[in-house]
Amino acid sequence: METVSVIVPVYNNLKTLPQTLDSILQQDYRPIEITIIDDKSDDGSFAFAKAYSQQNQQPDISYIVLQNHSNMGAGATRNKALELSTGRYIAFLDADDLWRPHKLTKQINTLKSNGKQVCYSAYEIFEEDPSKPIAIHRVFTELTYNKLHKTNYLGNLTGIYDTSTIGKVKISSIRKRQDWAMWLDVLKKAGPAVGIQEPLASYRLGAGLSGSKLDLIKYNYAVYREHLGYSWLKSGWCMLLFFYEQFFIKDGMKIKV
Repeated sequence: METVSVIVPVYNNLKTLPQTLDSILQQDYRPIEITIIDDKSDDGSFAFAKAYSQQNQQPDISYIVLQNHSNMGAGATRNKALELSTGRYIAFLDADDLWRPHKLTKQINTLKSNGKQVCYSAYEIFEEDPSKPIAIHRVFTELTYNKLHKTNYLGNLTGIYDTSTIGKVKISSIRKRQDWAMWLDVLKKAGPAVGIQEPLASYRLGAGLSGSKLDLIKYNYAVYREHLGYSWLKSGWCMLLFFYEQFFIKDGMKIKV
């Protein structure tokens, strides 16, 4: 079996980190490498992560636990973890989200049976209790670069890719939406992602995470203008397509439960 490297960026997640790490250890897939990079937390998250890695040694589970010297932001933190990761497969799990126990097994089997390099899945959305989801975000059975270019359909907590053909894909240095920018780069190299309709992960909807409409415009514009290097005119046109896709197509894929 090939190793899956799980990248877990941490910043002041002491309250939710135990559940997140437990959901990785509960995977029925092995071997797993868990790469935890703490972005200079001040709530004890780093000390907890180190202790957890020492107290939860298991066969075919390895840990890399480090702390940044200063707060570097999510993109730089994920890149540091990516550089250190040694697994064939790369997956991501933020320190407040969760995986279902068969997530990795089902995705890797799907990759192999479909001859694909990228896989993602539906996921549940919850507020405090993961056993009480408020919605399920559905997915396409196949996600192309052109479709992902219109808006971010790929939940980062569900994505996994095979480095054996495309190598490691660096995370963008833009301030926000680095995950969307990265998956655009991944699909550009690897081709379409195969989607699994079963929810394999749970996304925590934290307080204050929705942001303002102005922020939505600014950060998504930066993906087109800064990351993809489009002109302001082309970026503006892409934003018009984004608004249609986001509010008329993607929002309809979120089913309340």
